[in-house]
Amino acid sequence: MGVRALSAPSLVNYMSAVAQPRIDQRLDEFTTVVEFSICPELQVADEWSVGLEYGLLLKSYSLDDRSGLLHTDISYQVHMPTLLVHYLVFGEGYRLKAGGGIGYHVARYTQSFPTYGTGETFHTGGLGVKLDAVGNTKFDETFYGSIGVDLQWDFLGTLKRADGSGVVDKATGMIPRMDFFTVGLTFGVSFQL
Repeated sequence: MGVRALSAPSLVNYMSAVAQPRIDQRLDEFTTVVEFSICPELQVADEWSVGLEYGLLLKSYSLDDRSGLLHTDISYQVHMPTLLVHYLVFGEGYRLKAGGGIGYHVARYTQSFPTYGTGETFHTGGLGVKLDAVGNTKFDETFYGSIGVDLQWDFLGTLKRADGSGVVDKATGMIPRMDFFTVGLTFGVSFQL
C-alpha cells in the first residue's frame, strides 16, 4: 500500500471548470492519492531481478459549487501494470533494490451530478514510466517488511467517451488530459520463496 503526491494540472483545471467548487474546496495542483499494489518478482542473476507490478491508484472528490445549490462527485482510478527491472544488494538481515520500468496504464474517470441525476464515465490509456528504490528488513527466513520510494510519470492522453469521442468542456473549450507525475511512499511485506 502506498500514498502518493500527484500532480495532474490539466485534469485539475478541467475538474475546477466542471465543478466550480467553493473557495474552501479549491482543487490544488498537487493532491494525495492512495495506491494498492502487488509485484511478483524473480531473481534472474546474482544482482538482478525482474518483476511484474500491478498497481491501482484511487482518488475521489465530493464538491459543492460556489452557489451552494449544485453538487459534483468525481472519481478516477488508474490500473498500472508495469514491467520492472531491479539491481539487488543483499546484506545481513536486509535487501535493497533499485530500478524502474515501463507499462501500459489505463484510467477510468467518472463525474456525476446528483442534483441533476446525470453523470458520465471517460477512459484513456497510455505509457507509464516508474523509478523506484525499496528496502526490505528480514523478520524470518522468508518474511520481510518493506518500505519504498518512487517517482512515476504517466502519459495517458486525452479522456474519451465510450464511443471514442473526445471530452471537451463546453464552457471553456478545455480538452482534459490524464497526464500526471507522482512521488510515492510505499509500505508492505514481501515473501521470498
